[in-house]
Amino acid sequence: MTDNSTDLLRMTWRENSTGLGLQLVAMSLLALGVIIVHSAVASVAEPGQWYARRDYRHTAFAIVAAIVLLTVWRFDYRRLAGKGEFPTFLFACVVVAMILGGLVYMPGIGYSVGGKHRWIRIGPDAYGIGFQPSELIEMSMIFFLAAWLSRRGDAVRSFTKTFLPAVLLMLVCVGLVVREDFGTAALIGISAVVVMFLAGVPFLYLLSLLAPALAGFYFFVVCDAHRWGRILAMIDPWSRTNPASYQAGQSLLTIITGGYWGRGLGNGMLKRGYLPEGETDFIFSVFCEEWGLVGAVLLVGLLLLWMWHARKAATKADNGFGRMLAGTLGFMIALQALMHIAVDLVAAPPTGIGCPFISAGGTRLVTISIATAMILSVTAHRRASDELPELAANPRGRSQSPARRRPQPIAG
Repeated sequence: MTDNSTDLLRMTWRENSTGLGLQLVAMSLLALGVIIVHSAVASVAEPGQWYARRDYRHTAFAIVAAIVLLTVWRFDYRRLAGKGEFPTFLFACVVVAMILGGLVYMPGIGYSVGGKHRWIRIGPDAYGIGFQPSELIEMSMIFFLAAWLSRRGDAVRSFTKTFLPAVLLMLVCVGLVVREDFGTAALIGISAVVVMFLAGVPFLYLLSLLAPALAGFYFFVVCDAHRWGRILAMIDPWSRTNPASYQAGQSLLTIITGGYWGRGLGNGMLKRGYLPEGETDFIFSVFCEEWGLVGAVLLVGLLLLWMWHARKAATKADNGFGRMLAGTLGFMIALQALMHIAVDLVAAPPTGIGCPFISAGGTRLVTISIATAMILSVTAHRRASDELPELAANPRGRSQSPARRRPQPIAG
């Protein structure tokens, strides 16, 4: 990419149907999430001031996420990688994210919820803002690997010069998270493998990671009584001797009682203290109880529509960095949705991963919106030399003029 600003062109929405569709679906999911979260916590009294309530805080973060979706996509994603062979800025972001990931274990800086140290809180306890550094680690690692691997050329097939450094970075990122949040650690590892796969790293190299992954699963899941209990709860959600089975059984009951048409918005019963984490980890179950099977199909349809547009964005990218970035970010969010729904249907053990755009939360909601905005940026920006598809003829049968078919240059 040269210094000439005319090489950085941004397509209009009329020329970018993929990006427009992706943004509309994402905004629809955000709005639906606000409604569902308010309904999920409406019957559970929360102590403290109004600004400490989870539904109000989620609404505030949803507004921030909407602003991100509407503005950040205008930034050309290619500028993040810089102009050198090594993406220094993105590597610095990974280092900062790792430092923040280590700070969660320091007393006075990190704080725990449910016995897990995953958060850093800024401000007083009453209305401070907490965020999960693990989300920043995952995002920064994906951006860096996509930028770095897209510039490796034939060296991307080198075991020692490319594969080992990428795996080392992945292991450090996973190691900072896995003890407290195995689900997010798994997402980080899978995302790194997807980036390497899209970059063209030989499949046999990636297959060699299977043995360490199985060893990690044995050590962190099979040897951990709490996590293994969740595996057993997935197998037998009605067990009376396994404490982890209670949440799984209640999730199934919540879904079943919704029937085909649901109880109606706000009329859910099991969300009233019977289903723990109903507004986060099990919000799909709450949605099914109130909206029924028909509503669940519509929600899954929206998520599938988002995935379809994200896939189109990746396949239409005009460079390797954009293809890897959009492909991995889209896969990461799709995997989160799949894991969340599978957990609520007791087809997978609880992982603590919320439904994208829907579950209550702050850090994950904003980071998912940033990821979507970057996918939008991939669809919107093209090189000046790229040929744009012809627009449809106007009602009088004449094609639009070439001047109107060209995207607008970005100043600077």
